[in-house]
Amino acid sequence: MNLTEKWPGLRLPVVTRTDAAEDERLLKLFWNRAELKKELQSLDDELHNLRNRIKQQEGANSRLQEELENLELMLGSAERGPDALVHFALRNLWRECRTQLENFASDLRRQRQEHERKKQLAGFQNDRKERLKLAETRLGDAHAAVDGERARLQECERELERRRAFWHYFRRRELAVALEAQRARLAEVERQLSDLQEAQRTIEKEPWPEFPGLSIQGRRAVNLAVIAYAQLLVARLAGAGLASEARLATHRRVQDERHGSRNDCLARLDEVTGAIRMVKAQEGIAPEIRKFTDSLRQSVLWRSEDDVIPTPSSLPPVAADGQGGNVLIDDYWDVYRALLR
Repeated sequence: MNLTEKWPGLRLPVVTRTDAAEDERLLKLFWNRAELKKELQSLDDELHNLRNRIKQQEGANSRLQEELENLELMLGSAERGPDALVHFALRNLWRECRTQLENFASDLRRQRQEHERKKQLAGFQNDRKERLKLAETRLGDAHAAVDGERARLQECERELERRRAFWHYFRRRELAVALEAQRARLAEVERQLSDLQEAQRTIEKEPWPEFPGLSIQGRRAVNLAVIAYAQLLVARLAGAGLASEARLATHRRVQDERHGSRNDCLARLDEVTGAIRMVKAQEGIAPEIRKFTDSLRQSVLWRSEDDVIPTPSSLPPVAADGQGGNVLIDDYWDVYRALLR
């Protein structure tokens, strides 16, 4: 039996080959698994943080519920109830002063922005007017130059036309060279004229400049006026001791308040109510604010040329029956919230 006859009975070993597409699919599955593990870990961390926040919120809710219960007991007491009323009235006085200060700062900032914006636009218009005037002068000179060069070109052409005789051959060559030079000069002045016309159109189409925001001097002016208003409120309320008591009320718990007998508390409530009406009243307040602002402008110091909030120690003290103090150091009426940075 020859090899041909034996061939069907031969069994060759099967050679396995790694499929590239299958390898790539497995690699993608591996990386997807790694990314899923990272995402799962991130979700576990987020879940842990959320559980901690829930515990913290539950603790805060418990404390708040306890405070509400204590407040109910205090308000239900004939002896301690008036103290709580005075406490919240003083906090309301503080809140009203802060609101007035923030509204004043907002209005003053808007007015100052309008003033500086108008000044910026007026300066832009004046500058553009001057540049347009200069452009028109240069355009007039350029038109005159073009007209002059064009007239000289026409004169050269006429001169060349007159030199048609054969004995003018060399003269015609000279005139031809001069004519080409004159055409180059005319093209140059026409190009300059076109550039000047384009520059004029660019100036005319210039957009309004963007407002960069209040300047350092503008922010300083607003902040000094706001501080002056805060000082004025302290001075007006310090006579009855309401400024310092309102500040203390924002830092103390209602359970710690003691304002005397029931009659003392009712009298204090009347004083606070009158103080709130006085704070809301705006008649004749502008001259007093300017007076305080002028005093500040003469005494305050700045840490640097770019600083817009004066150093607290440079503020003059607010003298009013020993009450009050430094509005920046004590942060009266949360004045820092109203100041520009």
